[in-house]
Amino acid sequence: MKHGKIICSGWNYRSHLSETNKELPKEPIFFFKPPSCLIKDGDGIVIPDGIGDVHYEAELALIFGRTGKNISRKDALSYVSHAAVFNDVTARDLQTKARAEGNPWCLAKGMDTFGPMSKPVSAKGIDFQNLDVKLTLNGEIRQNCNTSMMIFPVDELISYVSKFMTIEKGDILSTGTPEGVGLLKSGDIVCASIDGVGKVSNPVL
Repeated sequence: MKHGKIICSGWNYRSHLSETNKELPKEPIFFFKPPSCLIKDGDGIVIPDGIGDVHYEAELALIFGRTGKNISRKDALSYVSHAAVFNDVTARDLQTKARAEGNPWCLAKGMDTFGPMSKPVSAKGIDFQNLDVKLTLNGEIRQNCNTSMMIFPVDELISYVSKFMTIEKGDILSTGTPEGVGLLKSGDIVCASIDGVGKVSNPVL
């Protein structure tokens, strides 16, 4: 399936809010990554020269099987055809600087190779609000949380964003990361996984 826009939910786990000193959002928060950032299991994450603070963020990703607009919460999951594991790799130094200056931080999220994603599997029978999201760095567990801890559940995320933009077949919705985000460096092996969905393991170059 050809993928379109990657819609990402920010600050969607209370535990991640705590470690980043952010207030509980009243409505879902979104940003975008370009499809050109996507890589597969086994591909290398490339840290560009001059970028020194790159973080991993394990997430559940949903892939839409049909196009929709103004989708109700009760119908939201019927638009999801596949699920995958996503690593929202982030140049934290660029993001922090941009925020401090009041500027957009899309570059920090959208660099080539900054979107490792596992092979999508059928969403049929998957309980999106009861999945263990895990990430290991060089074999050590760094993130381990259940999707039941999301602030805004999957159906609410879909319904909310579809009020403002058309969700198209092939689009990806990444649903936020839990606590435990941390630094990546050259030589690391980072692996994000969700039981029943898959895993994506990548060397850092």
